[in-house]
Amino acid sequence: MNWIAVTIIAAFFQNLRFTLQKNINKKVSTVASTYVRFLFALPFCIILFFGYFQNIEIIFKIIANENKFILYFILGSLAQIIFTFILLYLFKFSNFVVGTSLSKTEVIQISVLEFIILHDKLNLLVVLGIIVSTIGIIIFSVKNINFFFKNLFSKITIIGLISGFFLGLSVVYFRAAAISLEMFSSNFEKALCTLIFGVTFQTFVMTIYISIFEREQFAKLYENKYQCLLAGFSGFVATLSWFYAFTLIQSSFVRALGQVELIFSYLSSVYFFKEKIKPIEILGILIFILGIIVILFFK
Repeated sequence: MNWIAVTIIAAFFQNLRFTLQKNINKKVSTVASTYVRFLFALPFCIILFFGYFQNIEIIFKIIANENKFILYFILGSLAQIIFTFILLYLFKFSNFVVGTSLSKTEVIQISVLEFIILHDKLNLLVVLGIIVSTIGIIIFSVKNINFFFKNLFSKITIIGLISGFFLGLSVVYFRAAAISLEMFSSNFEKALCTLIFGVTFQTFVMTIYISIFEREQFAKLYENKYQCLLAGFSGFVATLSWFYAFTLIQSSFVRALGQVELIFSYLSSVYFFKEKIKPIEILGILIFILGIIVILFFK
């Protein structure tokens, strides 16, 4: 399947997961809501993995023979968890929108990290397209440029950039994990193995955290299990699609186009909640589209 189609599927289901999690977040803690994306995606990962391979021995073969893969998926998983907690910390600030907007620089940081870690190169026009699309997303996210620049040189800026760094790092390491698997020639099989190992490890780590610090949240998650399962399924499809796309092309391309999820989110807000479109939001979308056109044309 074409990487563009896979990326759009990933972005759509990620937006769906996020929308479902917003509702769940009203009933459980923010950390527990984050936990949903791992715990309730895991059953679907297990069903697909063993339904596809029909062999448990493959798990032990990977552990025994794929040392690079093990290292990369652990680093990717930890980086994603760190990103999540930094993002949650950002929301404690009154000017958090500046930090969350700057976390969108992940795509630019991914380009640098891919060059350092995987030695992947991009031509200058593609880099320009990534920068332009990122600026578009920041404008779209901030909505108030004066407020953004007023708070730009503050603590929140550093935290936002660090957040984007760890998100970018997780993406690059997950791609490194997937493409390092030498046992498989199929890109889908590489993505599926990365998915089952990554989600299992993240569920394990988050379960320990919840058990120690927020044990009461388990009962609340059980009370909302059906909503959580829907969010888990959406996250499962999104993550599998991201990983599959990473095996098809450099992750900087994937994540740049994947920012379309914010537009999906916005359109759903306009359609379902009748929110009004602001001129600056239209400007941000147009700049984003221009950047994506440059990326796709000069890829």
